[in-house]
Amino acid sequence: MAALLTKGQTGELGVADITVTVHFSAGIDLSALLLTDRGTVRGDTDLIFYNQPSGPGIQLVPGQNAVAVSLRSVPPGVAHIRIVMTLDDRDGRLGDHPAPHIAIADERGNPLYEYVIDDLSNENTVAAVDLDRGDDGWYARAIGFGHPRGFAALLADHGVAVSNSAQPMRPTAPAIAPVLKSGDTVALRRQGTDLTFVKMGLGWDPIQVQHKWGSRPAEIDLDASALVYAGQDLVDAAFFGQLVTKDGAIRHSGDNLTGEGKGDDEVITVDLTRVGSHVTAIVFVITSYAGHTFERVRNSFWRLIDGTTNTELTRSNLSAGGAHTGMVVAKVHREDGVWKVQALGHPIEAGHPVEAAAQVIRFL
Repeated sequence: MAALLTKGQTGELGVADITVTVHFSAGIDLSALLLTDRGTVRGDTDLIFYNQPSGPGIQLVPGQNAVAVSLRSVPPGVAHIRIVMTLDDRDGRLGDHPAPHIAIADERGNPLYEYVIDDLSNENTVAAVDLDRGDDGWYARAIGFGHPRGFAALLADHGVAVSNSAQPMRPTAPAIAPVLKSGDTVALRRQGTDLTFVKMGLGWDPIQVQHKWGSRPAEIDLDASALVYAGQDLVDAAFFGQLVTKDGAIRHSGDNLTGEGKGDDEVITVDLTRVGSHVTAIVFVITSYAGHTFERVRNSFWRLIDGTTNTELTRSNLSAGGAHTGMVVAKVHREDGVWKVQALGHPIEAGHPVEAAAQVIRFL
């Protein structure tokens, strides 16, 4: 059975050959962009579309709204493959039709992931999914970004040469953020400048529990917390019981009791300019208040966001599915005067952030 992705989530592919199929009620053109880690093409041959239906490791499937990708054959300079769909009717609106359904399968047709793009409106072009190259393999990322100025503008935004008349002002496109694995560390910098305001978003969905009269979501209360350390001493925290740290630098959005809703379920904001000089690390943890294990959670993730522009900087999936009740998610720490974030993803047993504090020490 395919895993269901929601907007912004990623899923490990784990196979070499895949097919991405778009199911839609109206006529569409499917295309793909081979992008560098800067989010641009290397040249016009990195655009795969009806007049150029194949490229290294990728081809449009004849007679279908599908793209076949041999990930081993994708050139090393390509960090992302962006799959794009455009209405045949250039004056049409995607929001006037039932939501597009994206299906990703392996070479034998076994379903891997599904994604329904359910928030489109006036756009006629949408960046549907990305295939991201990681250090240990490829990942699918649900994008669902409707481009407000159409296909030509999307091409220009990614460095494809188009006619001058077709080049609009550059819109705000979804950032291509690196997917961190456990132990990976990146500096909190953007375009050569240290960041001052970041957000940590965490999300999860409860599994469906079968009952006599059908199924309903299990009531799972996960809690996100930020534990503040000076060396190995816990000096402050932001969590459901104290939404703001004593210095006001870290703020919690409030307790989400169920995980219902799309996107981030809880958000912790950090003003790095207000963090005291004695603070060496801020550790983000998740705990299960009622002691439910992560076996009852799906679609769980964390992401780090530039709080000034709301641009996603990096993200990682949580290793849900285990018989544990907590997780040490990530650490923001100072190193030679530079703030960095490190993905951890280590399971623990904790129903409250106080119970997690002692288990965090080894990661400082």
